Amino acid sequence: MLIPIFEFQEGLFPPFTNPAGSIADWLGTDGGITTLAWLYAVNIAFAVGMTNLILVIHLERKIAARIQDRRGPMLSFRSFRELGEDLAGSAPSWKFKENYAGIGILQNLADGIKAFAKELIVPAKADKFLFTMGPIIFISSSVFLLVLFPLSDRFAASSAPAGLMVIMAAFSIAPIGVLTSGWASNNKYSMIGGMRSAAQLMSYEIPLLLSMSGVFLMAGSYDPVVIVEQQQASSWFFGIPIWNFIPQFIGFIVFMICILAEVERVPFDLPEAEAELVEGWTTEYSGIRYMFFLMAEYIRGFAGAAVATILFLGGWAGPWPIPPEIWFLTKVYLIIIFWIFIRWSVPRIRTDQILELGWKKLLPLSLINLLIVIFMVEIYPYFSEIVSLPEVF
Repeated sequence: MLIPIFEFQEGLFPPFTNPAGSIADWLGTDGGITTLAWLYAVNIAFAVGMTNLILVIHLERKIAARIQDRRGPMLSFRSFRELGEDLAGSAPSWKFKENYAGIGILQNLADGIKAFAKELIVPAKADKFLFTMGPIIFISSSVFLLVLFPLSDRFAASSAPAGLMVIMAAFSIAPIGVLTSGWASNNKYSMIGGMRSAAQLMSYEIPLLLSMSGVFLMAGSYDPVVIVEQQQASSWFFGIPIWNFIPQFIGFIVFMICILAEVERVPFDLPEAEAELVEGWTTEYSGIRYMFFLMAEYIRGFAGAAVATILFLGGWAGPWPIPPEIWFLTKVYLIIIFWIFIRWSVPRIRTDQILELGWKKLLPLSLINLLIVIFMVEIYPYFSEIVSLPEVF
C-alpha cells in the first residue's frame, strides 16, 4: 500500500538540486526560465521550513508541559466547535470544560495574532533606526537558512559546492542583529546580554568549525549532497550504517555542544538569563518585533539540528525504503526533542564556565578530532600502500 504513495511523492517532488532544469521540465515550461523555477523552489522550501517551525514550537510546548506535569496548550478547532455548540444550545457558560480540549495546535496562531495586536514601543532614548533594524537582521538571516539546506538529494532549493559554508556564514550574521539590538535599546540589561552573546559565540565558533572540518576532509567537499553520499557509501557494521558520528565521535560531541551554544539554547542561554538580565537583549522589545526574535531562535535551532543531521547522522540516508525527506526530518526532530529535554532538566551554567568549556576543553578536543581524521584520510592510506597494511578506513 505504501508503494503507490511513495511513487506519488516522487512525482510530486522532483529533484530540486537543479531548479532551472528539473523544476522547469516538471512544470512543462522552457528550461531557460530560471526565475520561475527558482521562485518555485524557494517558496516550497520556505513553506516546508515554516511548517516545521510551527510544529517545533508546538512540540516544545507539549513536551515541556509533560515534563512539568501539565497538559500544555489545548486550543484547537474542536475547542471552538464545542464551545459554539454549548452556546447555541444553552445559556452561555465561559468556564473552560474538559471536552473543549484539543491538541493545541491553534495556540501558535493565537499567540501570533496577539503579537500583531500589541503596541510597538520604542524607548525614548533608543536609537530608533538601529532598534528597528536589529530584529529585521536577526529574522532575515534566520529565514534565509530555510532555503539553504536540502531535505534530500531531490528536495533542495539550492545546491552549491560550498553549501555548508554558506549556511554557517548565514548563522554568523544573526549576532550582528543581537549586538545591534542590545546597543540600540539604551538599556544596561540589553547591552550586557548583547556582549554576553558576542563572547559566547566567539568562544564556540572556532571549535564548531574545526569539528566540521573533519567531515569536510572525509567527504572532500562542502556540498551537503556529497557529504551525505559519502556516508551512504560507507560500509555497514551488523546492519548499522557507519555514518560520520562513529569514526568522528569526538567531533560529533564537540559539534553538538557548540551548535547548542550557537543557537543559545539551555544551558547556554546566558545572553537571555531572565533571573539576571530580565530578558537580555530583547528586554525593550514588544509586539511583532519580540515575536521575530522568538521565531528566529526556533528557526536557528531547527537549522542547527539539520546541519548536525547532514554532517554526522547520514542526512536523508536510512536502512529502510522510506522517502528520504521523512528520514531526514525524523533525525532532525529526534535531535530537537533531545534539546527540549535538556532545556527543561539542566540548569544554566555561569559565564566563566561557558568560556572555560569553549576554550579549554572543546577547542583541544576539536583539534584532536581533526588530527585523527587527517591520519585516517591522508597518512594511513599512504603507509598502507608502502607496508601493505589492511584497509581499515
